[in-house]
Amino acid sequence: MDTQRLISVLAIAATAAPALAQPEADAPAEKLAFGELPKNAGWLSDPGTPAETIWDSIAGGKLHLNDRLRFEYADQEGVKPSYAFTNRIRLGYETKAWHGLNGMIEMENVASFDSSLYWVPATLDGDPTRTVVADPQDTEVNQAYLQYHRDNLFDSDASFTIKAGRQRIILDDARFVGNVGWRQFEQTYDAVLAQVGYDPVTFSYAHVWKVQGIFSNGVDLDADVHIFHLAFKAADWITITPFVYLVDVQQAAALDSDTYGVRLYGSAPFGEEDAFSFNYNGYYAHQTEGRNSAIPNYDADFFALDLNAAKKGLGALGVGYQFLGSDNGADSFIFPLGTNHAFQGWADKFLTTPVAGLQDFYVYAKADLPWNVKGGVYFHEFWFDDTPTGVDSNIGWEIDAVLSKDISRNWNVLAKFAYYDGGIALTFPGGYGADTVKFWLETTFKF
Repeated sequence: MDTQRLISVLAIAATAAPALAQPEADAPAEKLAFGELPKNAGWLSDPGTPAETIWDSIAGGKLHLNDRLRFEYADQEGVKPSYAFTNRIRLGYETKAWHGLNGMIEMENVASFDSSLYWVPATLDGDPTRTVVADPQDTEVNQAYLQYHRDNLFDSDASFTIKAGRQRIILDDARFVGNVGWRQFEQTYDAVLAQVGYDPVTFSYAHVWKVQGIFSNGVDLDADVHIFHLAFKAADWITITPFVYLVDVQQAAALDSDTYGVRLYGSAPFGEEDAFSFNYNGYYAHQTEGRNSAIPNYDADFFALDLNAAKKGLGALGVGYQFLGSDNGADSFIFPLGTNHAFQGWADKFLTTPVAGLQDFYVYAKADLPWNVKGGVYFHEFWFDDTPTGVDSNIGWEIDAVLSKDISRNWNVLAKFAYYDGGIALTFPGGYGADTVKFWLETTFKF
């Protein structure tokens, strides 16, 4: 059965699935909001009833659906604007746990209403005279894994989980290891991930041998990546996470790097009924060349600090600074597996760190608005670390804004905007001098 036919079969099954897990006739009816499905939608059996046999596990699992319809406008100075109207659908099936063992398979398809109105350089799709929108059309296996989980390991409070196959891996805030979830195709990993938890410590190790990137089957990266991550909740207000990421990518030597660092983050509530909180997130990391790095010898540092004060039901005000160091202009600190769209502005001017390094000072405000709308405004100012000769150290500035509303637990709508103003010459390599405008409208339905 080809992938398109499998997606069609799963879609039909997903449509029927909510009826299969309805409560019994004598149970009180669940009051549903507009656009909301029953809580157990997708389940083919009662999720509270354990699987007694492997067949119960296979036949009584859960269908997953995630559909995102998006319009993206992108206009970079020097090229024509793009108009990308795309739909991303994920359809998957997850078995019910049986003696701690379960599995999942998930397909993903992205379709465009007119791919000639934007440009995807990695797959050569669309019109090369237009602004880049990194959403090619394709169908892929997004996840396919087996997982084993065990609580009370060795009659203790420890837990153990091991997952093998293609899977989503997100660590911390996805600064170093993430799924690039903003793009229509997400980034997943062919890997083995093992996690051991013993409160207040969780240790994670992963070996990745392939990265299924955001360009789907067009650009797969064979890899030899080792991930070591320890999370220690030292107190209610602080978690300490040392980490080591050893990245070796066969098709992209520029991504090879060894990174050693630590993250400190936490929240300190205060005031009546803890209505207020002070929140912080800090990083320090040092990076050197990997085993097969394109730059044989380099050293660079990364430092980040984000501080904000928040009030429940109102919002938050914050300030932050990120330093992505350069090794005398030869190379710079990079994030080869990170969700880089979430950092250094949504216009995506710095998905790859300039070889001269980067400094990013930013302020932001988040607000809980009427009608349960969430809003946010962010302002960034950018500088080089090691400024090239004859160039102003100030690269440019950016303002971003977002509005989001959960219509129900299944349905979300979002509007998002980014404007980048380049402060250096348009001819400077990397496109950092090109003014850029981006705007998105999207709706997501999932269960």
